[in-house]
Amino acid sequence: MRHSAKLQQLVATLFMMLMVCCVAPFAKADTVYTYTGNAYTTCGGTYCVGGPYALSVTFDTTLTGNALDNLPFTNITATITSFKFTDGSGLTLDNSNDSVIGSPDIEISTNASGNIVAWFTGAYTFPATTQMQTNWNSPFSFFPGADFSETTPSFAGDFGFLSNNPGTWRMVSTTATPEPSTFLLLASGLLVFRIVLARRRGSA
Repeated sequence: MRHSAKLQQLVATLFMMLMVCCVAPFAKADTVYTYTGNAYTTCGGTYCVGGPYALSVTFDTTLTGNALDNLPFTNITATITSFKFTDGSGLTLDNSNDSVIGSPDIEISTNASGNIVAWFTGAYTFPATTQMQTNWNSPFSFFPGADFSETTPSFAGDFGFLSNNPGTWRMVSTTATPEPSTFLLLASGLLVFRIVLARRRGSA
């Protein structure tokens, strides 16, 4: 009877742990957008060698769900948690490179499904000698738009450029996951449960 009571008590404790896991804090979910550009058609310097080169962009925003539906042209840079601009040349501007850290400018407009339909997104070094940008149907700069990379101002050196042929955006909504402490709590409860069961079988 004593063993049975202890087992019932343990089951109750484990149940409480599971309930805590169910209501434990969840990590914030982000929405990830990726852009795949078309090959540059105009070049200068090193961009005229090798290739083809094309702009690729990835950024994470804390905006999710309805907040991204039918969004008018809006600067969402403050919501960006990570970003990366590449073009196949070896040039990368992102928020994790210690040698070259780009300052992003992310401005977008979306449709009813949250897909980007107009945009001005770029990353730049300080001073703005190197920049990577895609800009289509926005109120700014090249109209209707362009993709480009450059390592010297005003396209005076190495650069790749494309106009009138926008790439495509893809949206990925990430799922919120429990904090690591939640998993630790659940794992501890299961381990204790297994140990007690093993001891109970050994004493039977």
